[in-house]
Amino acid sequence: MTRRHDEELRLDREDRAFVERLAANWAPPPATPAQRAAFDAALAARLERRRRLWVPALATAAAAAALWLFVAPSQGPAPSSPDATAAWEYELFFSSDLSPASDRDDSELLPDDYAAIASLILDG
Repeated sequence: MTRRHDEELRLDREDRAFVERLAANWAPPPATPAQRAAFDAALAARLERRRRLWVPALATAAAAAALWLFVAPSQGPAPSSPDATAAWEYELFFSSDLSPASDRDDSELLPDDYAAIASLILDG
């Protein structure tokens, strides 16, 4: 059932008559063909004005994006030694150490609480 049909079922006869009178009194008069044509022309002109504003804005944004993509400076090569960056940055970003976590003993690095939790989880 539609919502309107549900509302009509809930209204009694007096309420339904009131709603119909209210709709009849507040309904706009039907537009003449000239009024409809004037409204359609005004609406089309307003939409065209908005469209004329968006086209240059979108073209400018597209040109800026293309310029940024093709002219943006490229990233330089990775530093060849840790001297160029801090040691921990070099280790983090350029390390080739791929050993599994089970091969390392991180217990000295963990606080006591975390080390206890890790030993419970990992050792069983």
